[in-house]
Order: sequence, then structure tokens, then C-alpha cells
Amino acid sequence: MAMEEGQHYRCTNDQCRCEIEVTRGPRMDGGDENPRCCCGQEMTLV
Repeated sequence: MAMEEGQHYRCTNDQCRCEIEVTRGPRMDGGDENPRCCCGQEMTLV
């Protein structure tokens, strides 16, 4: 599933817990994987 505007993602690493908000989705269909955090862990949709 491609990221969509307004979605929130949170890092799954309990030490990090970084969050992002999508302000603009991709122009084309994105991949079906969740984004990765700067610490390397997968982020999940909240």
C-alpha cells in the first residue's frame, strides 16, 4: 500500500519511537512495504 497524505507512522523500536506524518503522497503507486526509520526499524501505521 502506498503512503497517503495524512497518514501517521511510528517506529517499532521502543528505544526510538520516532513518528512521521505524510504531507504528500507519491505521484505513482508506491511499494507495498512500510517506510523505514532512520534507526533502521520498520515503521507501522498508527
